[in-house]
Amino acid sequence: MPKVPRLTTRIALGWAKRHARRFPPHPLEPLSPDTTAKILVVNTTGIGDTIFCTAPIADLRESFPHAEIDVLVDRRRLELVENNPRISHTCSYPGKFKRVRATVRKLRERQFDIAIIQHANDPDVVPMVASARPKHIVGYESHTFSMLYSVALPPADRAGGAHTIDARLELCKAVGAAGTHWHTELFLDDGDEAQAAELLDSFGLGANQAVALNLGGSLPSKRWPVTMWAALARTLNDRGVPCIFIGGPDDTLLAEMIREHVPADAGVHFAVGKLPFMGSAALLKLCSIHVSGDTGLMQAGLALDVPTLALFGPDDPKWTGPHPNQSKAIVLKPEASLRPDDYDRRLDKDGVLMRLISVDEVLGAMTELGVDVPPSPA
Repeated sequence: MPKVPRLTTRIALGWAKRHARRFPPHPLEPLSPDTTAKILVVNTTGIGDTIFCTAPIADLRESFPHAEIDVLVDRRRLELVENNPRISHTCSYPGKFKRVRATVRKLRERQFDIAIIQHANDPDVVPMVASARPKHIVGYESHTFSMLYSVALPPADRAGGAHTIDARLELCKAVGAAGTHWHTELFLDDGDEAQAAELLDSFGLGANQAVALNLGGSLPSKRWPVTMWAALARTLNDRGVPCIFIGGPDDTLLAEMIREHVPADAGVHFAVGKLPFMGSAALLKLCSIHVSGDTGLMQAGLALDVPTLALFGPDDPKWTGPHPNQSKAIVLKPEASLRPDDYDRRLDKDGVLMRLISVDEVLGAMTELGVDVPPSPA
């Protein structure tokens, strides 16, 4: 049976249909390179998605150097874009059905020519953007509110191996941009870098000496098991390679579990929960490589060109992993044949797929990325 939308979505959908009848979308002519148009880029979802959005923003800026390019992002993600020199203005999305009128008023004041819906899950986002009356809205026809769009592209070919960044660049091409800037971007400020350098110094380490180990994961099914992280840390320590565990406040319990299984005087350091997100990203830049599950911090490392070993379990790395053009990135993922027929990542509390990635595989991939991991001492 088709999924029945929630009540809030049905209400918003009813409004959108009435709005589309009252203000029918007009055809869009591609912009010229010298345009001074006002463009709104909309991405109100998570950390990784917001970082993905920086590649289309760069593409638009390079294609239309005289345009005004604004961004609408979740209020919790503002730090990811506030230092981005390619952006003219930032607007905060307060959260689902919060401060709707104030947000619409702020957007309407900007008088946008085009709004590009990169990623918007909450049912109020696109109706809010439409209420601001941009001349055109561009997005994918698979979106619930695509009846409001002047340009509604076919869904991305995920089964064919498309990457989410390339899919987002298609939306840029629809407005006349080049659609070629695939590299994501983060812009650290002096405070981020100073915090990271101070913490690294407190560990007695210099730049590019340590391996960063990222514990995070939005679901248990996406996390490498604690026992394997601990085994990797002990192995690196035995071979004289210092490592730093990183992660957010939600990962502190996992970090404490690992701390109990490594020698107290080891070259294993813990930065979990000690830095804000951008500070952690700055710390990654000071490490030799980054070993990580599928997280927003992994995307931060890739945006900063930190050599990255990405561990994937239930999700498809071709869609959200390192871009095919990304240098110094390796993905480890179990063979598809090992995935149980009835597997559901939402019900997997033990990392069934992630635990199929061995410590030896990780060590081998680290060597491929240029880390000097000496052989085990006799």
